[in-house]
Amino acid sequence: MIIYGKKRTLKTLGDYSRSGRMPHALLYYGAEGIGKRTLADYTAMMYLCRNKQGGKPCMECAECRRVEAHIHPDVAYPVSLIENKTDKNKSNVDVLRDFITSCYVKPNDGDVRVVIFEKLDTLSEILQNSLLKFIEEPLDFNRYIFTAENKNPILQTVLSRVTAVEVDGADEEEFTDALTDLTGKPVGSAGAAELYRRFGGNIGAALSFESKGEETGSFTAAVNAAGALAARKETDFLVALLALKKREELFEALGVLTDILAGASAVKAGKAPDGVHSALQSSLSSVYSLKVLSNMYREAVRLYGYSSANPNVRLFAAECCSSLFRAAEGAVRK
Repeated sequence: MIIYGKKRTLKTLGDYSRSGRMPHALLYYGAEGIGKRTLADYTAMMYLCRNKQGGKPCMECAECRRVEAHIHPDVAYPVSLIENKTDKNKSNVDVLRDFITSCYVKPNDGDVRVVIFEKLDTLSEILQNSLLKFIEEPLDFNRYIFTAENKNPILQTVLSRVTAVEVDGADEEEFTDALTDLTGKPVGSAGAAELYRRFGGNIGAALSFESKGEETGSFTAAVNAAGALAARKETDFLVALLALKKREELFEALGVLTDILAGASAVKAGKAPDGVHSALQSSLSSVYSLKVLSNMYREAVRLYGYSSANPNVRLFAAECCSSLFRAAEGAVRK
């Protein structure tokens, strides 16, 4: 396993490990493609490796190799159990509760079990509440790693019981090396610079773009919607979202739009624009005040919170349009 970038994140983890203060529950959050799953596996190695040196897993012992291959008996992925449940008569809550019950049995091979909960921000409130006692009254042999794109849809009661760590991307040199290593072909300096400008150190997003050869529909819709916000063209905004036919695509676009609004707010507050959306950040910050940008961001976060529900795509696209333009005019739903 090679981890590209994430210097700040790895330093934080190393400090925890060397001091003997590894949290019992960690939350890694960041954009899709930033490497949260890889980092979760690396952290599982930190918990299970028998040959750690300087707070780092050796990545060569049997424990580390089994974690990397996703075959370690003491590393569990409960969200996949929910998504691929075999008993269709059981609710997602029942599946999760059955899993939690199984975790009160001691680990199979060693002294520690690692539970990796992916996509925590997409779980319903009922499912998140089912996790509370599991997290707040941990058994000595259980460790928890959560991943999420956005912290805001996560219940505060859950957030207060985890140590949240933002996952940072790669610098330009690491980004270029990763693309060369992972694609098996050299990436020209001009091409790498363009991809880095576009994706801001997010290696996974760049690889996805390279494999498809074009922007995803969700990404394009989000960019067009943000441009419509900057131009104050409500109809264009709605047309951009209505181009998406699936609920997952709509929420993916809403997630990208939320990131753009967050970046625009930061630019308005004095930060230099950066990453793939720097031009849109600048456009939005030149049109709206910091208060309005913050209002739009909060509305986007509120709307994204419905990702665990099952809204009608066209009606929800219209609701997004109405809510964000209402926020742009200073009228925010209480």
